[in-house]
Amino acid sequence: MAITISICNEKGGVGKTTTTINLAGGLASLGKKVLVIDLDQQQNTSLTLGHIKDGKITIAELIYNSVAGIETDHASAIRHNETGIDYIPASDMLTNITSIMSNDPDYNYVIKKLLSNDIYKQYDYILIDCRTLLDLLVSNAMNASDYVIIPVESGIYAYMGLDKMLDKVSSINNSTNKKLKVLGILLNKTQRTNVSTSLAESIREEYTNITFKTVIPFCPAQTEQAVFNKKSNVFDKKSTLGKTFLKLTKEVIEKIK
Repeated sequence: MAITISICNEKGGVGKTTTTINLAGGLASLGKKVLVIDLDQQQNTSLTLGHIKDGKITIAELIYNSVAGIETDHASAIRHNETGIDYIPASDMLTNITSIMSNDPDYNYVIKKLLSNDIYKQYDYILIDCRTLLDLLVSNAMNASDYVIIPVESGIYAYMGLDKMLDKVSSINNSTNKKLKVLGILLNKTQRTNVSTSLAESIREEYTNITFKTVIPFCPAQTEQAVFNKKSNVFDKKSTLGKTFLKLTKEVIEKIK
């Protein structure tokens, strides 16, 4: 049974895509079978993993077909990245997908029902890259998940949205998904400045038990290189960023144990 983790934050620009891809890469490098699901209509995760329009179905069609009761071959939605990461890409159709989902009698569990398909049993981990809106789509991701990772940029607006995210997880845990837990707050894009250091220390002090020990440095050049090289260099375990995410990957595995 796959362990499902949603990567969420209402605030944009905190590194959700970078976290999702590099955590997936770290898990794959350790021999884990990983599936990434892109739930953001901006499709950054899909594009970085090398997706091009190929006429095959995306996560949006899977959702639509599930609500409509149309039998679907889930295998046709899964793409394979040459670095060992499987993924289901996003599309523009996600923009208005919540209006479709709301027609399902079990609208809180559309994605959970999708992931009950036998094809997903082959995976050790399923990572869901969520969009910034805390809407029905993101609630669905959390209802299908065991854990949530909340990336936080260690800048002047670090606290923005953090309490709201924690409240959202708590609300879902108290209502529609009793097993959901915050796996950790991830201090991301940290820089060697007084502001960044001070904010990181404040977050760690306030949320001691749920903040990852691993801190991700701000490495824009390495992040851009992964985007430009796509399939060939999504996760570079020899780079500073890759080494740090591999450390985070091991921490994630240990925390789940």
